[in-house]
Amino acid sequence: MVKRRAAWMWAAWTLTAGGCTTLVGLEDTYHPVEGAGGASGATGGNSSATGGAGGGGLAVPTDVELIDDMEDGDGAIGEAGGRAGYWHSYNDGTGTQTPPAYPEDMPAEFTPEVLTPPRGQSTMAVHTFGSGFTEWGAGVRFALNRPDTVPLAYEASAYTGIVFWAKLGDAGAVTTMRVDISDKGSEPAGGICDESAVEGDANRCFDHWYYTARLDTEWAPVVIPFEELAREGWGAEPTAQAIDVAGLYAIGFRFAKGEEFDVYIDDIGFYK
Repeated sequence: MVKRRAAWMWAAWTLTAGGCTTLVGLEDTYHPVEGAGGASGATGGNSSATGGAGGGGLAVPTDVELIDDMEDGDGAIGEAGGRAGYWHSYNDGTGTQTPPAYPEDMPAEFTPEVLTPPRGQSTMAVHTFGSGFTEWGAGVRFALNRPDTVPLAYEASAYTGIVFWAKLGDAGAVTTMRVDISDKGSEPAGGICDESAVEGDANRCFDHWYYTARLDTEWAPVVIPFEELAREGWGAEPTAQAIDVAGLYAIGFRFAKGEEFDVYIDDIGFYK
């Protein structure tokens, strides 16, 4: 099913005298998070690229190819642009998460939630919340090119980055979220890293490229350029300077152990 492109992705943004940015065509108004500065560069090591709500001050793109708007109410992303995949929850098994974790090949168990009230023209979004994880944490993710049981690489060289909308479900939840994007070097299916490698080995998997996004109680767009992604450097190809956009596998939204999280995610897409 080819999903619609969300109206906000084509809208122009106009600055108002009151310091707010209004998305033309929708009733919603985006209020920037006070003190959210520009996104830092991807420096590798143990540092992270961190952006405030709205992508660290970046303009919201208008040339966007929608990955998923959740409006059809199922766990599948839109089958367009050669993409096919399903949302699923994952965690370390020590806490509680909604929706609960389950094997990636059981997409029927994960469905978006009805928004009350709607976000402008958007009526559904992914919603996950949880706490009590003590090993490495929890999150949600989807494959970009997994039409069957085997994940395949997705060619994303035509794009500059990703953009989506997000907000906190509970004001007391953690206000940052790690956005992971896996490539051939970090995903086992890429054939470069060793999924059986353990801590201390030089060729471990899952050292994904990431960006730390800030969250607020109001809906706000998050813009993530590929060039702003960082990695920790403990996995395969530790000297890689940039994500391999010619071979992406999955996009995930992750929270660390000990964090109480509650987040809504909507209208995610690639931008050029």
